[in-house]
Amino acid sequence: MTTATLTNEKVTLSAAVLYDLLTGAAIAADSAKDAQTRLGAVYLVAEGNKLTAAATDRYRLVEGVAELDAGTLSASCLTLQDVKRILTVLKPYIKITGNAATVEKEGYSLTVTVNGDSVLAHSLDYSLPDYAPMISDTFSPLPSVSLNLTLLASLAKIPHDFKQPVAIGFTAEGKAIQIRMAHDLITWRALLMPMRNK
Repeated sequence: MTTATLTNEKVTLSAAVLYDLLTGAAIAADSAKDAQTRLGAVYLVAEGNKLTAAATDRYRLVEGVAELDAGTLSASCLTLQDVKRILTVLKPYIKITGNAATVEKEGYSLTVTVNGDSVLAHSLDYSLPDYAPMISDTFSPLPSVSLNLTLLASLAKIPHDFKQPVAIGFTAEGKAIQIRMAHDLITWRALLMPMRNK
């Protein structure tokens, strides 16, 4: 993901899908008071007719991808405070079918609008490191793994189809555990780093 560019960009999608994307990605953002700003953020980018929201606190990584009809949005870094403000505006409209949310970006300013209500957020000049090499759908069996149950349980808050199974895969000893969750309109990919045995 690259830093924001000074162009006017716009994407439109279901308010409910945007709400779920931001809610799910924010699970992995560092919410501690002393968190580094770049880790206490959600990253948004739209390219190739896909809107991606991602966040990591170094121990967890959550990426959600939703299909778009059109539009682009250069990589944007939103603080958790701005994400919460956006979610507050979106929440009244998520259960009403047909409510579209628009995300417009001009320079480092993002405006999210739904049904006449809008909120202004500012993109920080941070980019998320390339995490693609860490994600894999090629799994291998491992004899055992040590996990932080609190971090694992936190991933259950990602909006997903609770009636569908959650797939957990292993790629190699000491590597991130791959987690996949079902959602009608979002492809969720999450990573959880194993704990080290002492």
